[in-house]
Amino acid sequence: MPHRKYDPDMKPRLTFLIAILISATALQGFSKGPVKFYKGNMHTHSWWSDGNTFPEEVARWYSDHGYNFLAVTDHNLLQEGRKTKVIGKDTVVLKILADYRGQVEVPGKFILIGSEEVTDAAEKKPVHLNAINTVKVIKPQGGPTVLECLKADYQAMRASMESSETPDWITVNHPNFGWALTASDLAQCGARFFEVFNGHPSVNNYGDATRPSTETLWDQANKWRIDHQVRLLLGTATDDTHQYDQFGVGKANPGKGWVMVRAEELNPGSLYKAMLAGNFYASTGVSLENFNISGKEYSLKIRAEKGVTYTVEFVGWIKGKDQPEVLQTVSGTRAKYKFTGQELFVRARIKSSKLKENPFAEGDVEMAWLQPVEPGIR
Repeated sequence: MPHRKYDPDMKPRLTFLIAILISATALQGFSKGPVKFYKGNMHTHSWWSDGNTFPEEVARWYSDHGYNFLAVTDHNLLQEGRKTKVIGKDTVVLKILADYRGQVEVPGKFILIGSEEVTDAAEKKPVHLNAINTVKVIKPQGGPTVLECLKADYQAMRASMESSETPDWITVNHPNFGWALTASDLAQCGARFFEVFNGHPSVNNYGDATRPSTETLWDQANKWRIDHQVRLLLGTATDDTHQYDQFGVGKANPGKGWVMVRAEELNPGSLYKAMLAGNFYASTGVSLENFNISGKEYSLKIRAEKGVTYTVEFVGWIKGKDQPEVLQTVSGTRAKYKFTGQELFVRARIKSSKLKENPFAEGDVEMAWLQPVEPGIR
């Protein structure tokens, strides 16, 4: 999909509608012929920053557990140059990404993507974004407010990645960490992606009695984006892994959340192109056979597990309403929602009856989140 720079002061109506049409066409076209999903985690840490094991062991865990790609996102650095770690009485030189990549990568099966978590703060709140597939260290820009900090970091990241094949592969991380970000911040920051689910125990995915969940923030942000003709915000699930030795609730472990990307090939350019078009879903365990979005309907088929039941909720925002709502609920492994022309956007959420192994919170069941789309009937 052709890239259009984000500019909140412009309302290029024609370009916006063309972008919607291209995205809808891409989603529909991918459903023809064999379907290939690639499983990936886009947020993890090692001893290069605040993870607790060697970077090659991080990569090996994901490779051994059926992942196809891993974005290496240590804080404010890339895994290059010289880095040491004191382990007991020994000082160890950590391997750089270029050196251990050959130990774990298998063409067509598993790749590593060099990335960076740009770690910033404003108004005494954390502001973190991931630059996926970057080759240059991007410095935090700061700012007097959270929104200005977000915008400055996004713009610096976008400028640094401008000449790459993945210029807008930028994710806003854990918006409820430190209760830092509002829906308005997410709406106006410029980024295309954010973490609707993050496996770290301190990120407050579900909100609380007075503050919204990340899903609520998502819908509110996209209402603003549609009103202002800005491309929709898309949701990922990640681990934000820091701990690889002890597993359980309250630990920042691998295997808690991931993305499934419907791409033509396993390489950064193909994965990016697919994600930018919305050809992916976020998951904590639920798998799909396929999904399809046309100008008339949103449909999906779940890869069923024996003894597990599934509920699909189509969540959307109806014109003239002041909040999103569940538009339709379907039980079973197949679900379809027909657009009425009154929806500003529609997304799908799947809940299973299966308890999540090593969950974010006690009692969590396996879930999946599909991307919001604007039906194009406005």
